[in-house]
This record gives sequence, C-alpha cells and structure tokens, in this order.
Amino acid sequence: MPDLGFDENMERKFDYGERSFKVTITPALEIEVYDENGKKLKNMPAPGKRDDEQKAAAAYEEFKQMKKQMKMTISSQKMRLEMALSTEREWSVAAWKELFVKNPVMHQFAIGLIWGTYENRKLVRSFRYMEDGSFNTEEEEEYELPETGQIGLVHPIELSEESLEAWKQQLEDYEISQPLEQLERTVYKMTEEEAAGQSLERFGGCVINDLSLGGKLTGLGWYRGSVQDGGGFYTYYREDTELSLGVELHFSGSFVGGENDDVTVYDARFYKAGTIERGSYVYDEAGKEKAYFLREVPERYFSEIVWQLTKATASSQEKNGNWKEEREKF
Repeated sequence: MPDLGFDENMERKFDYGERSFKVTITPALEIEVYDENGKKLKNMPAPGKRDDEQKAAAAYEEFKQMKKQMKMTISSQKMRLEMALSTEREWSVAAWKELFVKNPVMHQFAIGLIWGTYENRKLVRSFRYMEDGSFNTEEEEEYELPETGQIGLVHPIELSEESLEAWKQQLEDYEISQPLEQLERTVYKMTEEEAAGQSLERFGGCVINDLSLGGKLTGLGWYRGSVQDGGGFYTYYREDTELSLGVELHFSGSFVGGENDDVTVYDARFYKAGTIERGSYVYDEAGKEKAYFLREVPERYFSEIVWQLTKATASSQEKNGNWKEEREKF
C-alpha cells in the first residue's frame, strides 16, 4: 500500500524554492493545501517568477501526479475494503496497525469505520480508531487494543439495534462520514423456508437487460461462467477463498460480447470454492450434489450476496412467472 509521499501526520511538503506548501489528507479523504503561514488555499498555486524554476516545476508536476495517484488509490482501496467487509477479512493486530495506523492514506480510512476484535470469526468487541491515535467504545469509553488477536470490519448484522444506533450517533456527533457503506448497509436475513433449501430464489423471474446484469455483477467482483455451445453462457459466479465459499447465479443465458437483450434471472446456489470446474465447453455447476443448504451459509455472507444481487437486479421492471419451468428445461 503506497504512502504517496505523506508522513505519519498525513502531511507532505512541496518545495518551490522561495515558497513551500503543505498538503494534508483529511478524514474525508480529500486533499487540502496550506501556504507557509498556515493559510488554506483552494489549490496548489502554479509556479511564479519568484520561485526556483526547476524546483517549482518539479514540485508542481509531483503534486499533479500525486492527485492522480490519490484518486486511483482511494478508488481501489474502497473496493478492497468492500470485499473485506463482505468476506469477513481479518488481520492480526500487528498487521492491522501496520496497514491502518502507520500508513497515512489507510489511516484516514480507518478512522471513519467501525472495527471489531474477533475470536473464531465471532465478534468480541467493536471499537473505533480516533484521529488522535486512541481507541474508544460505543459508550465513548477508552478502549485498549489487545496485543494479539484478530481485527476485522464490523458488519451491521453482528450488532444489536442499540449498538448500531450508538455507533451511528457517535459518528454523527464527530461529523464523520463513512468512506464506504457500513453502518447504513441493508441487512438481509434468510427465512426458515430458505434455510431448508439449496437455492436462493428471491430474484427468480427478474427480467433484466443482459449487459446491465453483467456490468453490475462484474463491478461487484463476479465473473462470467463457462462458455458453452454457440458462445453462450448461463451463469455468473464469485468465489471467496477467505471463507472457502462460492456462489453461482443461474439465468436464461447470454452470449460472449453481449446481445443487449432481456434475460431472466433464475436462482443462486452456494458451494465450496474450487469444486466447480470452469472453462470453454465445461458443463459443471452447483447442482444438488455440490450446492450447500442455505442454513450452512454464514449469515454475513448470505446478507452480502443478497445485497449484491439486489443492486445487480435493481433495474428490473418485469417478472417472468414461468421462470421455474424454464429453469427445469435449462
């Protein structure tokens, strides 16, 4: 993870010779520029006549490149943290400190999120990392981070309603906007009927443009399934090795390159990652022999997959009532 030239105080100096400017990263992951007198500027000034020509030109170019890198870094890290939240990614205490305390960019991500200590993937205690380097609890009491153990992003499905509201209020009181949707994330729980089955059918029958479906799913970390006869494919899937889990979405089918036609979503099935063979003219899938019963799927992962599929099918305005019959033929 690059530090983009910033020190542990989230500051970087740009030397123009006669003048110098301090650039900082804010908790909102934005850049602020200050002159030598501490006055905040709208942007980095262009080199002037009083400046050292070579130093100023080099510093100004470095600033422009840093802004581009910052934009790409923030975008990529948001995606990684979304993945970490979905897949229950955990860090050792030492690794977490190295990444989120010492790195100036990730430090700013860290203070806007709610973290937890975990044992055997069970939340032990939620906490927040403060700007001054301390830690506190939802009751705003000082918290001492353990020397060993595992740290991960807290998912709202793990919090009681009281805890969730307490954390929301604390962030509001400190005027902190979260860098990604965490506490406001919609939680989805499986029904008893779903738990007893092997298929997630909440989205069954959704009619949607195939390019829209594919674009949204790939943007969420899914991949196109095996290409079969005539260049057609009938599944999208994702595998999360952190949990040794995979999920496969079945639909009426599209073609490589996209046809820009309407397709019907069928069902989704969970399975052990790495057990489905994929490739050209491969017809393996998560059938009854390989599909998990939904009760075997961790509640956080189930919620996240429903959350993703809700986003992917949001543009659907039509239902195909015969999707189960079509699915059987398929």
